[in-house]
Amino acid sequence: MLLPAIIVFALLAIYPTLSALWTSLNKYNLTKPWEGKTFVLFSNYLDMLSDLCFWQALLRSLQFVLVSVTVSFAIGLGIALLLHRARFFKGFFRTIFLVPMVIAPAITTLNFKFMYNYNLGIINHILNWIGVGRIDFLSNPSTVLWSIMGVDIWQWTPFVILVLLAGLESLPKEPYEAALIDGANSWQIFRFITMPLLRKFVALTLVIRIMDVFKIYETIYLMTAGGPGTASETLNIYLAKVGFSWFDMGYASAIGIFTLYFTLTCSWFLIKRTVTAAER
Repeated sequence: MLLPAIIVFALLAIYPTLSALWTSLNKYNLTKPWEGKTFVLFSNYLDMLSDLCFWQALLRSLQFVLVSVTVSFAIGLGIALLLHRARFFKGFFRTIFLVPMVIAPAITTLNFKFMYNYNLGIINHILNWIGVGRIDFLSNPSTVLWSIMGVDIWQWTPFVILVLLAGLESLPKEPYEAALIDGANSWQIFRFITMPLLRKFVALTLVIRIMDVFKIYETIYLMTAGGPGTASETLNIYLAKVGFSWFDMGYASAIGIFTLYFTLTCSWFLIKRTVTAAER
């Protein structure tokens, strides 16, 4: 019964990954098809060490991950705690908060792109009305990446809410009853009972969010295509430029393999720290 799923997984995941790994060990440029693939071992990976554009794109990706995951987690945890304690209209509020997650990313991106518009966007209209003045969200290098982060946070905070709320509702009640009898206050209960019991759900949420943010592409591409200049060029945008604009498939594959294993390493480290802390 597992054979069809194994075949599909092998065709759609294992084979492309192995193919990309092999391509990353070769010099292969589609603009020079007569040269074919030339085996160069780790030459493409060594080129990354001296590629300033690669390091800048990596730093932007790390900044994007750090800010987007941290903010969405903090907001999601706060809303999940409020929904968990809500007595009235709980189902209504759950539905409302989950709406952004079910909207297609492309539609969300285009809507925010219009709202960010300097002359016609509703956000600048409100800012101008209250006296702050208009902000060039997508054409200013100092604000563009933060503006895109806002879109990602808005759309995927509901995922954090969903997972953490499910975790909160699955927690046992006995530790809370014992803590109340011992005279613990709300902060002590949250710090010493809720968060330790919620640790596995927190790890799951962070791992999925980190992987999701690292692979973000369509939102940035549709909103700025990496511009202005390279101000919003993250690792995936740079990878697409190398592969589909410069047609350097060997180097693009090396960047892709690096991104894959870098994300896996971060996820493994987070899970290991969580499991170790839970065992203590």
